[in-house]
Amino acid sequence: MSQGSRTSLLLMIILAVLGLGRAAAQEVNPFENDVPFSLRMAFFRGPADSTRCLITVAVENQNLLFFRQKDHFEAAYEAFLSMRDTESGHMLRGLWDKDLRVPSYDETTLEANFDPLQTEMNVLPGKYEGFAEVKDLNAHTYGNGRVSVNVPNLSEKLPKLSTPFFYEPGMRADSVVDSHLEISTLRGASLQYASGQPIFLLVEVYADSTRPPEGWKLTAEVVKALMVFPRVEVSLADGELTQRKLIRLPSQTLGLGSYEVDVYLRDAKNQSLARATSFTFRIVKSASWVSENYSQEIRYLKYLASETELKELMAVPEAQRQAALDAFWQKMDPVPATAVNELKVQYFERIDYANRHFSTDQREGWETNMGEVYILLGPPTEIYGSRLNQIWVYEVENLVLYFFNQNLRNREEFDRYVRERRWWSN
Repeated sequence: MSQGSRTSLLLMIILAVLGLGRAAAQEVNPFENDVPFSLRMAFFRGPADSTRCLITVAVENQNLLFFRQKDHFEAAYEAFLSMRDTESGHMLRGLWDKDLRVPSYDETTLEANFDPLQTEMNVLPGKYEGFAEVKDLNAHTYGNGRVSVNVPNLSEKLPKLSTPFFYEPGMRADSVVDSHLEISTLRGASLQYASGQPIFLLVEVYADSTRPPEGWKLTAEVVKALMVFPRVEVSLADGELTQRKLIRLPSQTLGLGSYEVDVYLRDAKNQSLARATSFTFRIVKSASWVSENYSQEIRYLKYLASETELKELMAVPEAQRQAALDAFWQKMDPVPATAVNELKVQYFERIDYANRHFSTDQREGWETNMGEVYILLGPPTEIYGSRLNQIWVYEVENLVLYFFNQNLRNREEFDRYVRERRWWSN
């Protein structure tokens, strides 16, 4: 590889497009992605004949322009939503702004954002169509998309569930268990969490006064690539027609990537009484992820570090782990003069892409043959074939790779190519 090609490869940053949740028949179809964002609507029973709608908009830090201030870095964006009920003509509109502050430059490049914009309003039930738009006020760039959502009537055909509501992980769990607590006191979380961080869902249950179920319960199941994680069950009180419950999802074993969660209301015989529409959330890296998941961090380095380096990093005492990782990445930094390590950013963005596109029911995408090739070489110039059997062409590298059932057939050729160009091991 020529010096120019190598520099180009290092500096190319693959923009990760934020996955959008699918709550309550909600659809968001982006048609401009200069500022990718997520929009989620959670529905609770509101006053009279209306439904209470909690709207959460989140933009990843890495997709915003931050300006340096005296003691922090600051970004700002504006969110606009305009929707119309296709039958009644009722409007759902709003214009809101959000300021984001982070203490360091490194945090401006995170793919996470745990301080989303949130607002609420009462809306009449119905099917709404329209669009949402986010503007980066510093960069004067936009992201927007069409939105279609069914606002449910939570007073009919009981029992029913509210939309499971992700709330900010930093809040105390016992502060939301009280069934009389106002929803407006909660701050919704974006559908992104740091690996190992507690994940909580808030759910309201509504029953029919003529036949309140006995022995009923809430269950939640996390699913990824045909794998189902342990079911979480939360018992409900008999005789109470409206209840608010907290569900803690088992996040300790979740690696980086996207997951779906299903929430059901079941009776004493385990039969389903109501179901919340599946939606997606993501596990991402955050500023605190490294210190809490050191062994996981080292595992992800296997394509960059030698076996000797991996063993040395694993043997580092706990108090010195952060310094050891900083030294490793400093050695790998292709452009030390810049404040951000371009290779590190690119490496983990490619791991995230591999997890979202190449995962199987046996392993995460980054550990597959396709994932390894993508992480080290980036996207191929051309791809031929089906989903399982493909040919990847890398024109600049003069390399053609053959995958059958996602397994790399000319493995020796790829290994030789990488071994001869492992400039980072020098």
